[in-house]
Amino acid sequence: MSPTGHLRADAERNVRAIIDAAIVLLAAEPDASMERVASAAGVGRATVYRHFASREHLVRAILDRALQDARDAVVGSKPEEGSALEALARAVSALLKVADRYRLVRSIAPHDEELRRRAEEVGAPLIAIFDRGQREGEFRNDLSSRWAAGALGALLQAVTVQLIDGEVREREAANLVVTTLVEGLTKR
Repeated sequence: MSPTGHLRADAERNVRAIIDAAIVLLAAEPDASMERVASAAGVGRATVYRHFASREHLVRAILDRALQDARDAVVGSKPEEGSALEALARAVSALLKVADRYRLVRSIAPHDEELRRRAEEVGAPLIAIFDRGQREGEFRNDLSSRWAAGALGALLQAVTVQLIDGEVREREAANLVVTTLVEGLTKR
């Protein structure tokens, strides 16, 4: 590495380019080769393998980025502001933008503890919204906040699949998820 850190910056740019290209390519072609990923990223195959020893490592990096982006989206949606219902609508809209970008990510590897921990970081602000909605009387108290967050995750996955299949239009997705979830959560 040069004293100026030039190679480090180049390496970081290459990693970003590879992950960005893989996100797009693998969403369209889930079985695309590492060579196709390299071509899409504008780097050589050796560069891809220098940063990602295998396809599994590349997919792990994509999952890691997806979880970070999901966490940032939820936190950025200002979950503490407004009513719990308004906060939920904003969080769902933000998460759907992330879900659209990471279409290949349909589930987290069940035995990867680090990814599970990161997924819980994404869920924590959502659980806080559900807790607040219960305290403020907007949401039912007979369903746990963890259950509500899990149901939201399942609905997000379902709507993502329907978006991919063209069964749901993007402008309808957030309202569809929130309406479906809220009908089951709201206090009667």
